[in-house]
Amino acid sequence: MSDVLNTSEIRFSSPDGLPEEYKSLLVRMLSIQSRIESEYMLAADRTLMKPLALAPTPEDKAEYAAFWSDEVRHASYWMKLLSDLGVTVDEKFMSSPMPIYVFEMRDQAADWIEYGLFSFFADRQGAYMGYEWVGCSYEPLAKIADRVHKEELGHAAFGYRLIRRYLQREGERGRELLIKHLARWYPAGLDMFGQSGSKRQYDYVKWGLRRRSNEQMRDEFTEEVNTLLTKLDIPIPDPTVGRRFS
Repeated sequence: MSDVLNTSEIRFSSPDGLPEEYKSLLVRMLSIQSRIESEYMLAADRTLMKPLALAPTPEDKAEYAAFWSDEVRHASYWMKLLSDLGVTVDEKFMSSPMPIYVFEMRDQAADWIEYGLFSFFADRQGAYMGYEWVGCSYEPLAKIADRVHKEELGHAAFGYRLIRRYLQREGERGRELLIKHLARWYPAGLDMFGQSGSKRQYDYVKWGLRRRSNEQMRDEFTEEVNTLLTKLDIPIPDPTVGRRFS
C-alpha cells in the first residue's frame, strides 16, 4: 500500500489479514488504552475503595461508583479487542509502566479535589480520543466508540461538577487548594496528548485510526479547559510551566 492513502476507503471488519503496519499501530493504541483503564477492573483497591473513602458526600460517592462501573466496562472492551488481536491483558501486561503519568498522579491523590481534577482532565482527554475512533477504519473498535465517547464526556462533566461542588462547599479555602493543585494537574493534562512532533500520530491518521494531530487536539482541549476554569473564576496557569512534552 502506498504512503498516500484514502482513509475513507480503509476498512477492516475483523482482526484477520490486517496489514502489518496497521496491526502494530492498532495494538499499540489499544494497549495504551487498556493499560490505563484495566486498572479499574483489576485494582479496585486503588481505583474504587480509596476514592470512595475520600469522597466527602453521599452524592460524590454515588457518582464516583457509577463512573467506576463505566470504566470497568470500558476495560472489558479493550481486553476483548486485544484478545482478538492475540494480546492478553495479564499480570505481565499490567506490570508495564503507565503510559500517561497523570494516572500515577491519580493514585497519589491525597484529597478528593484531586479526583475531581483527574476526571476534569483525564476523562476529558478520554472523550477526545473516543471521538477519534467514532467511524474509524477498524470496525470492531468503531462499533463501541460512540458509547465510549459519550460516557467519557459524562465523566469529564462529573469532574467539573465535583470541582464546582467542592468550591461551593469549601469557599476560599477550597479555591486556594484548587489553585495550588492546578500547578501540577494543568501541565499534566496538556501533556496527555504527547509530543507535537511525533511521527506516529500521522501514521494513525494515515490509516484512519485518528482524525487529528496531537497539537490540534491539545489546542482544542486547552481552549475548552480554560473556558471552564474561567467559569469557575479560577486563574489559568501558564501552559509552558511544568510540562514534560511539547
